[in-house]
Amino acid sequence: MLKKQKHKFTAPVDRLVHETTGYVNAQIDDVKLRSIKGLSQGTSAIAGLLLIFIIVGALVTALSFAVVLWLGELMGSYAKAAFIMSGVLVLVLVVLILLRKQLFKSSFIGMYTDIFFQKEVKPEGLKTMEGLDMAIWNMETRIKDKEEDISDAYTQCKDFYTPKNLLGFGVDKLGDWALTAISSLFGKKKK
Repeated sequence: MLKKQKHKFTAPVDRLVHETTGYVNAQIDDVKLRSIKGLSQGTSAIAGLLLIFIIVGALVTALSFAVVLWLGELMGSYAKAAFIMSGVLVLVLVVLILLRKQLFKSSFIGMYTDIFFQKEVKPEGLKTMEGLDMAIWNMETRIKDKEEDISDAYTQCKDFYTPKNLLGFGVDKLGDWALTAISSLFGKKKK
């Protein structure tokens, strides 16, 4: 009986603690999602630049050495060979630039999602940038809901733990508790 009374007395605080814990967890998940988005965008930009530098380096190397010499001998003109090789490498560069979102951003989002949400349930649709934006929006909605739940729980605590309620709870329940405690003491001594 005393345990039931204690539960009734602490229920508003327990609810406030539960809602606050949910709010903190939602904030942590929001930080994770925003980190994934920032890291994937930054990594894809760096990878794209690195790839461009590699292609440009390969372009310069290829134009200046073996391919130009080989094509030049086949065609009888080293200038034509240099232009053909330049065109092929420029075409490869254009294709890579056009496919950069599919090649880089999506793969980095999946990689970072696996890192940040290792053992947790992953939010739906996190394999694409659009899915990531939707997950962030959903998390913001969840955080707003949690803020409202915390506000309600706080109001409930404030209304419940008034001096009148505390005195009423204490006076009414104190007698029952004291009788239970005294009778249990005397009951133990008789045995």
